[in-house]
Amino acid sequence: MVRTVLGVLSVAAAVATASAQVNVLSANYGNDRTNANLLETKLTPANVAPGSFGKIGSFPVDGQVYAQPLYVSGLNISGQGRHNVLFVFTQHNSVYAWDADAVAQPILLWTVNLGPPVPTALFEEYTDIEPEIGILGTGAIDLQRGVLYVVSMNLLSGSPMFRLHALDLTNGQEDLNGPVYISGMSPGTGAGSVDEIVLPFDSQWHIQRPGLLVANDAVYICFGSHGDQGDWHGWLVTYNASDLRQPLGSFATTANGAGGSIWQSGRAPAVDDSGNLYVVTGNGDYDGLSNFAESFLKFTGSRAELSDWFTPSDWQTLSDWDTDLSAGPALIPGTHLLLGGDKSGRLYLVDGNAMGHLAATDAGPFQAIQAVQQSGIYQFALWNRPDGAYVYVQEEESILKCYQIIGGNMNPEPVSESSEWSHSSFTGLAISANGGQDQTGILWLTTGYQLDPAITGILRAFDASDLSHELWNSELTNGPDRPGTFAKFAIPTVANGKVYVPTFSNAIVVYGLL
Repeated sequence: MVRTVLGVLSVAAAVATASAQVNVLSANYGNDRTNANLLETKLTPANVAPGSFGKIGSFPVDGQVYAQPLYVSGLNISGQGRHNVLFVFTQHNSVYAWDADAVAQPILLWTVNLGPPVPTALFEEYTDIEPEIGILGTGAIDLQRGVLYVVSMNLLSGSPMFRLHALDLTNGQEDLNGPVYISGMSPGTGAGSVDEIVLPFDSQWHIQRPGLLVANDAVYICFGSHGDQGDWHGWLVTYNASDLRQPLGSFATTANGAGGSIWQSGRAPAVDDSGNLYVVTGNGDYDGLSNFAESFLKFTGSRAELSDWFTPSDWQTLSDWDTDLSAGPALIPGTHLLLGGDKSGRLYLVDGNAMGHLAATDAGPFQAIQAVQQSGIYQFALWNRPDGAYVYVQEEESILKCYQIIGGNMNPEPVSESSEWSHSSFTGLAISANGGQDQTGILWLTTGYQLDPAITGILRAFDASDLSHELWNSELTNGPDRPGTFAKFAIPTVANGKVYVPTFSNAIVVYGLL
């Protein structure tokens, strides 16, 4: 039910108080998708050190956490006063609102369960996510409407279905006429089409991994495959942000073919200052007419209409060898320059104002550098400073690297490297800094060994200006600071002097000053 006028006024009052403080309202810290909080004043390279920084508590939850925790400052919770609130999503389809500061003795402000999750045993030979899929993609918060949008995957009458929810921030109750079952349809003859006329969205063959986006008075939801099984496509579906009963549009990336997942290692679509949004697609068909796999795509409007794209010249090789576009997109703040990565280890810099469609060669109105040699790029963090933009990537079984972008040009040689190395490239990366003007900041890295969950994950902190200087890591105390089971692709949330780390150990582990 839509909230009453009195309810709207009470939420607006809470928003007005919170607006001057730090908020993390969607995946990757905001619509640029930089994975950077440049308003962190409490944690510095000087005090994130052995003896002064460490694990200070945890928030228990009922399932694995793939999604990034979200943070709202000074939110007025019904009957409980004003709190800094951490919102957590689990694979068991639960949403938690924790007092973000009550770490030693956690205070649960509210929690809701959004229905039965889907056992992954339902999908043959699918082991990428186990044992269940519930809330996989990070939700998105709209402070003006006072709601948290989130997608649950539910097992209903023996079949997987997706539902879009708008939860009241103050109590978790359904709002804006939600929940609604997610559907979509596109003209096309592609895999799974009906009578080779229309292509319907089939929830059996898709998962909702990317974070949600709220822009242009719409909620944008992206889908990809589970292990490239069945008749899958990439889908972008939109709903009216004020009334979930009103679907606005749906776009299939390979309407006359197959594939083209929008998965992005869990990253959300990026949005520029004109409201244009960008996604990247994975393995599948490309013809530049109705099939747009292995591409950077640009959409306009609340109905998500395709307006431009960029496709590497070797897209077929990327698709054939499963080295598809896997990370991004992100926007360099203040520009329309897009950053993304692929599984062959290349970083791309693409002009969102003139994307160029299919590249004729490896040269053109874009740049690509070989940033890592092994495994590929799944996450990155981008620190925009007065002396340029700095991009951080982790190579599998290797070191952390930083590349510089100045004046729209990427330096192909790393400007900083760590001495510590990681087993995995499925890491979480985030930057915290105080405005970036003094060029001091911290690069946070969550890492582990995803093939053996018995091996604990590690949280590391590096001087972001000099990766050879590791400030702290959770192994230094040989046990007490360990986070638990590593959560791949999961982004740590840094806010107001604390670092909130998602895990597969049914907990959010919290670090801060001791």
